[in-house]
Amino acid sequence: MNGGNQQAFVCIYDRYWKEMYTCAFQVFAHRETCEDLIHDIFLYLWDSREKLEIRSLRDYLYIAVKNRSLNKIRSAKKNLDQINEGHQEIPSALSADQSVAVKEISAILNASIDELPEKCRAILILSRKEQLSNKEIAARLGISTKTVENQINIGLKKIRLGMSDFLMITIIYSSLG
Repeated sequence: MNGGNQQAFVCIYDRYWKEMYTCAFQVFAHRETCEDLIHDIFLYLWDSREKLEIRSLRDYLYIAVKNRSLNKIRSAKKNLDQINEGHQEIPSALSADQSVAVKEISAILNASIDELPEKCRAILILSRKEQLSNKEIAARLGISTKTVENQINIGLKKIRLGMSDFLMITIIYSSLG
């Protein structure tokens, strides 16, 4: 594929797209979102084929799905946060139905955060709401940065599971911004 062999690329696509789709579907549970994500990854793979140095294609593709998924979630969360911060502007920017949906998503997100174990919730709030670095959180709480990283990952995974039904709505609203 590095030399521009389209048949090699097609073989790679045929071999891995179902696995990648399944991985993405576990996060988004929405066909079009998963298809777009996988398409973007393969497009990048083809466009960057000459400069990429991949040792394990399967590992590379799984990491690409993970990273693209996280970026999509972060982008959606950032846009939702902006909508929540500009709460006064929601009625003029969104219809009544959309405004209710944004409030519902925000309530579900907050409920998911409230259900986290106390330590995990505190670390996540320091990380996301107060925007402290992992090192700053570790120093403030007297724990290791590895513990902070682990707790953030655990928290985000639980929130993602709690938000899975509503994630697509969040992504749709992110396109409004």
